[in-house]
Amino acid sequence: MEKEFRTITYGAGLKDGAMRLKIDTGEGTFVPKMVEVKARIDLETGEVRLFVDKQDLEKLRD
Repeated sequence: MEKEFRTITYGAGLKDGAMRLKIDTGEGTFVPKMVEVKARIDLETGEVRLFVDKQDLEKLRD
C-alpha cells in the first residue's frame, strides 16, 4: 500500500537551529502533526536511503 504526503522543512524553535525534513500527516488544527524523515547512508558507496521510524509509520497509516 502506498500513500502520498507533502514534505515540510522548517527550523524555528529548534535548539540546534537545524532544519529537518518532515512529512505533513494532514492532522492537527492549530499545530500540524508531522513525522520526521531520517536518512541511512552506506559509507562505502554513498547511497542514501530515506525512511520513517516504525513508531512514526503507524501515524501515517491512519
